Amino acid sequence: MVGPSRLAALLALALLMAAPLAAQDETTVPSELSDAEKLYGLALLWQEANYNFAFFDQVPDLDWDDTYQEFIPQVLASESTYDYYRVLRRFLALLEDGHTGVSYPEGLGNRESYPWILVRNIEDRALVVNVGRGLEAEVPVNSVVEMVDGVPASDYAAAHQLPYVFSSTPHHRWDETLRWVLRGPADESIRITYVTPSGERREREIERDRRTREDEWLLPTSSTRDRFELRWLDDKIAYVALNTFNDTAVVSDFEAALPELYRAQALVIDVRRNGGGNSNNGYRIAAYLTDDTLKTSRWRARQNIAAYKAWGRQDYVEMNAWFDGGTHSDVPPAAGQRLIVPTVVLQEHATFSAAEDFLVAIDAIPHITTAGRPSGGSTGQPLMFELPGGGQAYICSKRDTYPDGRDFVGIGVQPRWKLCRRVATRRSRRRSSCYANAWGVGEANGSVAPRRALSLLNDGDPRVLHLGRMNRAEIDPGPRDRGREAKRATIAQ
Repeated sequence: MVGPSRLAALLALALLMAAPLAAQDETTVPSELSDAEKLYGLALLWQEANYNFAFFDQVPDLDWDDTYQEFIPQVLASESTYDYYRVLRRFLALLEDGHTGVSYPEGLGNRESYPWILVRNIEDRALVVNVGRGLEAEVPVNSVVEMVDGVPASDYAAAHQLPYVFSSTPHHRWDETLRWVLRGPADESIRITYVTPSGERREREIERDRRTREDEWLLPTSSTRDRFELRWLDDKIAYVALNTFNDTAVVSDFEAALPELYRAQALVIDVRRNGGGNSNNGYRIAAYLTDDTLKTSRWRARQNIAAYKAWGRQDYVEMNAWFDGGTHSDVPPAAGQRLIVPTVVLQEHATFSAAEDFLVAIDAIPHITTAGRPSGGSTGQPLMFELPGGGQAYICSKRDTYPDGRDFVGIGVQPRWKLCRRVATRRSRRRSSCYANAWGVGEANGSVAPRRALSLLNDGDPRVLHLGRMNRAEIDPGPRDRGREAKRATIAQ
């Protein structure tokens, strides 16, 4: 559902996902679980997913019953609680959903860490986008990590990170895989080979000391970025960043800025870094952008009625019966003056959950167009429960779609215009080939060409962004999906 309960669940989910980096006390976690506890935890994951998971059709090659049986000897062979949870994480990652996963018990997360280096996937390469100030000279921003411990970075990430990534789409899955390529045992250093922006090839032994060494990030991070930003690209085009829907204050910020925004002749709204929160916050802002009532995401959930199954009703026998919850509810236009101007909404792979609900809601507004890359493709209601040893699990129990039933979970909300990111272009400041068609953005629906937005983004982002038309017949599904084959291969380990 949308509202406080959904927000509470997502806040808890965010804390669970961040748990590996928190400073925690491991003394309260049992060092080893009994065989009965290990089996119970695995069975609990199997059961809750079997009855409640909303997207089995998106993993058609996964036989959930067989996979459960194949993981029984693996959990029994685990030598510690930490190893046990690693197995559980691999098990649930096979469902390939961004709102489904397993978190470590409080205290075990500090076994993993990474250096004071943040990397992102740009053109299937691990580009350094931020470093601690202590590494600024040695590992410059915009360096490309080519090797980790003598292995190509992409291969290292596929082996060490991919099997544990909880993600719904190939593009977001690979982004997350490369994002954490340097993460691993906190007590083990790694050797990285990288190429600096000037072309110099370097090699360095580096500690995974993000939590144990004091430093500060050279550039702003998500934790230091304001929830709401307003800038003027010129005296006619306003730029608004909505960096979260986790806080109702972002709505208050937007409403407080309306008197200034009313003088805009065009608007750029940036939700590229918006990881979601409460869908209602996005809907309340969208209500100021239209004179029409907006349709929101439709949802349904699996339904189990034992008597119907006993009576042989086929949909219940096959466990494919659904409860239709309708839409999140229509969103009427906001009271008072509204902001009806040509608008471009910028989106990214990191646009997630409630921010995708926002994209769905504005999809039918004729004076709004979207630009960027496909969104993360994951939203829903996590069903959360505890596991032996103190960890937690969450299963996506709600299936959201467009109002007309079209899926975007597992696919991503597709932009009308595609933003390309190029490592080489950032270094040379030359236009990429997909930039050539930027000047006609939105002419069909009266929208604005965001050429000044691109200039702003290129100056303020460690990656270069260029705009080009998204050909609907040739939508890029993202980097090759190594996920299913690599994850399935881990079952036999």
